[in-house]
Amino acid sequence: MNMTYFVFFNLVIYLPFHLFEEAVGDFPKWMYEHRWLPYHMTHAHWMANNLFLYYPMLLISVFLYVCNHKSACFGVAILIWGIINFGDHFFYTIKDRKVSPGLMSGTVFLVNSAFGLRNYFMADYFSACQLVIGIVIGGVLFGLPMGLCIVFYKFFDKYFKA
Repeated sequence: MNMTYFVFFNLVIYLPFHLFEEAVGDFPKWMYEHRWLPYHMTHAHWMANNLFLYYPMLLISVFLYVCNHKSACFGVAILIWGIINFGDHFFYTIKDRKVSPGLMSGTVFLVNSAFGLRNYFMADYFSACQLVIGIVIGGVLFGLPMGLCIVFYKFFDKYFKA
């Protein structure tokens, strides 16, 4: 199976399954309580962040990968992002001794990403350089949107208050 299927499946997991699981678990409150963000967001504000900051970055990475398979690093980045997402939820589940909202779908990210990376390692187009770049981009895909949430907080808060 081509790595592309695994990359796209991570997007399918994210919207709507992962976000639904986080919403049911009141993830905006969870983020604030765990000091991920200096502000408490409404669900609408949190969803706006996901739809306008997080998801577009993932889509751009997928687009760059699909348009040029020689840029496998962007596909790898989506898989790495899935593993980091799982790791984050798993870490806080252990730390809090309570299931983190998003852990179940995060586990699906982990399994899907592991199979996708296995597929990449066995592919003719495998490159250690692309892998390392993909790991860096995956970290950026995970961390940058959180920073952007802070930068754009007042803008989104203006339009997405409860």
